[in-house]
Amino acid sequence: MNTTSSPEQPTQAEPRITKRRRRATWRGAVLGTLVLIAAAMFSAVWLQYTVSAPEDTFSQAMEAARYLDMLVLFVVLAFVWAVLGRLWWTVGIVITLVLIVGEINRNKVELRREPFFPSDLDFVTEAGFVLSMVETSAVVLLIVAVVAGVAVIVGLGSLADRWFPRPRLRREGGGINKGFLATRIGILVVTGALLVHAVNFNNPPNMWRSMYEAKGPGWTTSSQLWNYRANGFMGGFLYNMPIDPMLQPDGYSAQTMDDITQRYEQRADEINAQRPNTMDDVNVVVVLSESFTDPSWMEGFELDTNPVPNTQQTMSETLAGTVYANSFGGGTSTMEFESLTGQPVGLFQPQVTSPFQMFVSEHDTYPSAVGAFNATGHHTVAAHAYNLHMYKRSDVYETLGFDEVIDDAAMQENMRIQGNPYVSDQSAYNEVLYQMDNTEEPLFMNVVTMQNHGPYGDFYTNPIASDIQDPDTAAQYGQYARGLSHTDTATQEFLQELRNREEETVVVFYGDHHPGVYNDDILGQNVPEAQVRTPFFVWNNKTNEAQRAPAVTPAMFLPMIYEVADAKVPPYIALLDDVRHTVPVPQHVRTLNFRGESIDRENLDEASMRALDDLTMVQYDFSTGQRYSVDTMWPGADD
Repeated sequence: MNTTSSPEQPTQAEPRITKRRRRATWRGAVLGTLVLIAAAMFSAVWLQYTVSAPEDTFSQAMEAARYLDMLVLFVVLAFVWAVLGRLWWTVGIVITLVLIVGEINRNKVELRREPFFPSDLDFVTEAGFVLSMVETSAVVLLIVAVVAGVAVIVGLGSLADRWFPRPRLRREGGGINKGFLATRIGILVVTGALLVHAVNFNNPPNMWRSMYEAKGPGWTTSSQLWNYRANGFMGGFLYNMPIDPMLQPDGYSAQTMDDITQRYEQRADEINAQRPNTMDDVNVVVVLSESFTDPSWMEGFELDTNPVPNTQQTMSETLAGTVYANSFGGGTSTMEFESLTGQPVGLFQPQVTSPFQMFVSEHDTYPSAVGAFNATGHHTVAAHAYNLHMYKRSDVYETLGFDEVIDDAAMQENMRIQGNPYVSDQSAYNEVLYQMDNTEEPLFMNVVTMQNHGPYGDFYTNPIASDIQDPDTAAQYGQYARGLSHTDTATQEFLQELRNREEETVVVFYGDHHPGVYNDDILGQNVPEAQVRTPFFVWNNKTNEAQRAPAVTPAMFLPMIYEVADAKVPPYIALLDDVRHTVPVPQHVRTLNFRGESIDRENLDEASMRALDDLTMVQYDFSTGQRYSVDTMWPGADD
């Protein structure tokens, strides 16, 4: 008898089960595509809502949301799905990130009037500091909403899988579902290529940029927030992807740079014929005072006490005036970059919002006052009363060539005032005095303070009262104003100590931006220019002469340092001096002449146009070009 068993024959029911399974799987695939489309639409509307005007509603954001934004986000979702192979986890993860980015963006727009940029992703390593800028209740609410949202999405997905089974990589009977694997790999390759292409948005030819420009109103150099609102959040975000700092100016060459160098060597000779001194034995201290302003320059409220009388007095006795920030409520590193390099950010491409992060840190060296003062025998020190990770300062300071770098932990003292969590300005000034006492060479020191950094909680027991009607704004501003008074006193004591010393010292003091605490009522009573004006002075402990500078950017501080020291200048400083007296505020948002009057950059007089064109050419050479002229225009600056 034959005992060999024969293979089991499939029943007629099994093919029907397989067909039903296939039909269900296809329904699941269709449902999955629809879910990804719905998630892309929701994400685009939510992100658009976070950049919309305060008076806009969510329904208006739905109308304003761009279809191209939805397409970009659909590609992102499809890419993540191709990686994970799990639909509902894909939706949960992506929407979670979208909610977080949207909330960060909403707070940034509210505090600084600018949107979330790709360069802001650098702050992932400083999550604690970023979260400190947001109200605790908002953080808790966001976390709860995100956790609940993800749980709901995944839960609904589990239920949906019962009726619409998701495609699976492994077959139930064993083996790999080759068709599904091929589909995932194909989607991964296509969407990955599309996303890489999107990252290169600013490198023509680019399909994504062409589509946005074909369907959108275009781009403006004066407001990135407008770009986000008009072209969609994702359009604005992609527009701010990495880009060369400057486009090559027409005529750039070694010969052109030689011609410019000769022109400003002659200009330097003219200036130097009237100046007997050098900077060789002069201490230079540049103080970026965090959020320092003069409240009397703003309309819409009055304080019971003037918090900055000493600063006002000092400004009346020396070279002083108004410095224009590049943005409201932030942009500290941009102001610091300008003061150290003499390069106005307004001459870079409009997407360059933070030179430290975006390109300076990538160089081995970068032309700056640090190298120039090193070459004259100065001991160069950078002191920041916080950690150095913000804006990649640890890398940037190394690139600029500081001899010594000090953070809050390395300061000789790090005193706090009452409940303020940040190091006091008095401690920062004491660090400068310590460096002077312990350095035989003349000192060049760049100081970035933190005492008046927001948000402004219950730091002080004696906030300054005001007639501001909104209780929250009044409370925050009262705390901020009391901080200003502490800065004002500490600065006066610092200058008095320098008056008593033998060595000559020049001090540059300026505020980097306004605090982001004004309500809409106060902002509505002030022109946009008033929202970015802060005080500055350039002071010499031996001799001063009262002079007014109605409008400058920090890039113009360098020629002023030489002026108050009555010191001879190199050609680059002579060039900056010419720009300072013609077009001292060449920003993307505004162009102002030396009287603080708005002018059209395209219709400048011949002298102003020549100076600005020459600076543009030199700035390209220094930042992006071949640096043909650095050694002769600014000796030692690039060492």
